[in-house]
Amino acid sequence: MKSTTFIKAGATGLSAVALVLLGLSAASAEPTAADRPLAAVGSDTTQDVWNGLSNNGPVRNMASYDAFGAPGIITPKAGGATLSRPAGSGAGVKALSAAHNPANHVYNDGANGYTLKESDIDMARSSSSPSKAGNELTFLPFARDAVTVAYKDSTGKSLNLSTQQIANIFNCTEGAGVTVVGGKPVFEGITFTPKLPQAASGTRSFFLKAVGISTVVDSCIPAATEQGYPENSGAALVNDGDIIPFSAAQWIAQKNGAMTDTTAANQKLSDVNSLKAVNPDSTAPTLKPGSLYGNVNVAPASGLGTFARDTYNVVASDVQTSTAHKDVLVRNAVTRQLKTTAGKAIISKYGFQNLSYVGDWDEGKLSGYTN
Repeated sequence: MKSTTFIKAGATGLSAVALVLLGLSAASAEPTAADRPLAAVGSDTTQDVWNGLSNNGPVRNMASYDAFGAPGIITPKAGGATLSRPAGSGAGVKALSAAHNPANHVYNDGANGYTLKESDIDMARSSSSPSKAGNELTFLPFARDAVTVAYKDSTGKSLNLSTQQIANIFNCTEGAGVTVVGGKPVFEGITFTPKLPQAASGTRSFFLKAVGISTVVDSCIPAATEQGYPENSGAALVNDGDIIPFSAAQWIAQKNGAMTDTTAANQKLSDVNSLKAVNPDSTAPTLKPGSLYGNVNVAPASGLGTFARDTYNVVASDVQTSTAHKDVLVRNAVTRQLKTTAGKAIISKYGFQNLSYVGDWDEGKLSGYTN
């Protein structure tokens, strides 16, 4: 993979050794200062690792805001615009688009519209690749995750689901060993209630593509009750048979104590196509990624049956060549600073695998501005 070196700028004043000596403790949910020169919003999946990188790590000039939480209105930059907290990858990219192309885009949270300016948002966290053609935005590789399904079963049954079985469960369709009883999918004696994260979730969009579902059937997963959950929260799994897509990195980070553990007793991750999301030879608090993550030296193929995914940091494409001081800071935040010893250690701590091509523009994916 081709690496790109950028001008050093925005030194944090902490060496890699000093950062490691800090113990890489779990970061607070919100930025510790509102006047940092850079701001990021978006994905729930990568918000916590970015909290670690920006609050206790080498990217201290980035204010990274959670996808959910109070207050619901945030002011990413001191003296800048306020907006509704972008809840997920899609919303984060839309906020970035609105900030960099305000003449054509207003960030809308569904109830209110917010006019932003370029200095308000510098980066969007995304757990899925772009969905719109164009070249105004660049999705830069960040770290490797894998997506499986988490479920609750009080009998402690372990599952190894195929792509087709997962699709049948989330479509309430018979086949591949899945039956439907009273409108509910049943597999190996478990009656499932499939659930999905909220609509702007990158994990949701990635998962549906991986299992080959283009349209969610409301009679199987009612939009009114079973499609609005935050990403990667065990709180969605209340009753036996509840099942929802879940980031393996988030599961590992929660179990390892790197962040708040939302999981509970009788909740488990399924193997997928005989690949494990978590290394079976590791135990908490040192769980490690499993074979579902694939080869981290090669970008995973996208589409049906692929459950390994690269996550991304999204920036305006013109940041690559701009000489403006703020844009140089952005370049270094999403490239050089992630390659440091301290940056790699934090990425690993939060359950992700480091990529040999992290931040490389040659491996980036282009996208148009989104409405």
